Amino acid sequence: MVFTYTASVFLVALAMFGSWCLLKELWGCLLRPGLMRLPSVTFLIMVKNIEQDVEIMLRHLIRQIEDTGTDCDVVVVDCNSDDLTGSILNRLAVELPGIVICSAVAPVRSLAAGIPLCRGAVIHVLDTVHRLNCDEFMVTVCSLLQRDSLEIAVRQRS
Repeated sequence: MVFTYTASVFLVALAMFGSWCLLKELWGCLLRPGLMRLPSVTFLIMVKNIEQDVEIMLRHLIRQIEDTGTDCDVVVVDCNSDDLTGSILNRLAVELPGIVICSAVAPVRSLAAGIPLCRGAVIHVLDTVHRLNCDEFMVTVCSLLQRDSLEIAVRQRS
């Protein structure tokens, strides 16, 4: 198999370029810091008497979790609601996977009732009873999931 001079020069140039690309990739892998996987996350949501907003809020949360692809689960604690919030939550628990419902009898111990059900290494507590309304909840969820989906570079120890 005899090549012309031009073909030989071209093949040698391609081989040199391939070697350079391989060395560049190997060099980058050795010096680049490792990417650390983020821990799993649990959203612990405290609700009471929000039958108008609870379905919108939870469907928004599940949609955001699916869009970001993070490892999340949701625990909803019903703090002794007087309206239809409990029945809406039970229906949503059947329809939406990944939602765990807990009913707290005493409002003082509602957080303590939900924490044992959390499986994530990080727990985000969202209190819609005293702190957040529906709009603030949705903005907070988007902000937390955006931060959770970032890749974090950590320099590996030698």
